[in-house]
Amino acid sequence: MRDFLRLRPVRHILVTSGIVLLACAAVFALQLVEFGQARAALQGFGPQTTATVTGYSDGSATVRFAVPGRADVTATVELDSSPPADGARVPVRYDPANPARAVIPGATPLVTAERASTYATVTVVAALAVLVVTGFLLVTRFLRPARATARPAVPVRRVKVQRGLLTRSWVETDHAPRRWIPVYFSPSLIGLPSPAKVEVLGDLRQDRHVALRVDGEVLYPAGAARPSEPRGRRTDNPAEPDAERAEAASRPVPLRRQFRADLPALAVAPVVGVFWALVDGSGLTGWLVVTVLVAAFGFWWAALRGSDPS
Repeated sequence: MRDFLRLRPVRHILVTSGIVLLACAAVFALQLVEFGQARAALQGFGPQTTATVTGYSDGSATVRFAVPGRADVTATVELDSSPPADGARVPVRYDPANPARAVIPGATPLVTAERASTYATVTVVAALAVLVVTGFLLVTRFLRPARATARPAVPVRRVKVQRGLLTRSWVETDHAPRRWIPVYFSPSLIGLPSPAKVEVLGDLRQDRHVALRVDGEVLYPAGAARPSEPRGRRTDNPAEPDAERAEAASRPVPLRRQFRADLPALAVAPVVGVFWALVDGSGLTGWLVVTVLVAAFGFWWAALRGSDPS
């Protein structure tokens, strides 16, 4: 188990999974606080009746409704949604001790409580999904391929393919069956000649995930082997590595460099946050929640896909 946890891609995946779980925990805690505040604002509301909307201004609706034993009551209700039309009949709940304190559908405390409950539920589901997906991929991409039967060495080439914001390392076979295998980054890939003979762990014709062994080091698959060349901007390794490449291949690449390489994947997070805040009407809180979650999942997604920092 210790050897397994020392594997660079495993540590990368586990660290980014931890980042996602921490982000989910922070968002969940924030939503619990907001839910508690909204519930506190709703304390004391009892009877429900029907009110008539008499006006709307500055984000608040004015409603009038009858209260048993009293004259008609007029209340101003702060809204966090589109206001009902003047003259519309809407359900209203009010505080018997102070009927002017009332809420109607779309009132800020109701919307805040519902939104906080939804966000909290989503973060729990997201955290569980991260745990399940991470566990599944660790088994299918590391444990199973490492135990596969070794096959004769085949000539391969290492290529880097950039598509969008992500750059990945691929190993392509020179002879039939032609396969393109995405692999998790290792510094040894930098100095791999083109072509180079590598040992195959698994069956290139049948297995979905195939590992490769180069000079005793196992290169683990970062996805399924495919029979067609991946799309994107391709960069091939040279036929023979020069002194600079040979030196780079011998140096370990720390995870902090990996994270710097993954930063472009986070560029969309604030944009998605702004879009969501505008659509949902959740303002700064919604922007912050979505930005944090998208950024954390961006790191995790790049780790699962096998981003290449070289």
